[in-house]
Amino acid sequence: MLQADERGYMLDCDKLKAGFRKSGSVSGNHSHDVHEILYLIQGEAEITVDTETQTIVSPARIDFPAGSRHTVVAITDIIFLEDR
Repeated sequence: MLQADERGYMLDCDKLKAGFRKSGSVSGNHSHDVHEILYLIQGEAEITVDTETQTIVSPARIDFPAGSRHTVVAITDIIFLEDR
């Protein structure tokens, strides 16, 4: 296990990370130096990239360009894969 807290958990799967977030949890406004792809496997989330917010329903692929500020709010319990 890579990380776990009250929001859910992240698993290290070599190049990918698998995650679960509880409904209502927030992955705060942050950025990465590299391009990130989030594959929403199950559930519904509100995704903000820089100043644009969308509601995304699985299955979906969301791209976060390197340096972009992004936030993920789990509307329902969500399962996802992260590729950086």
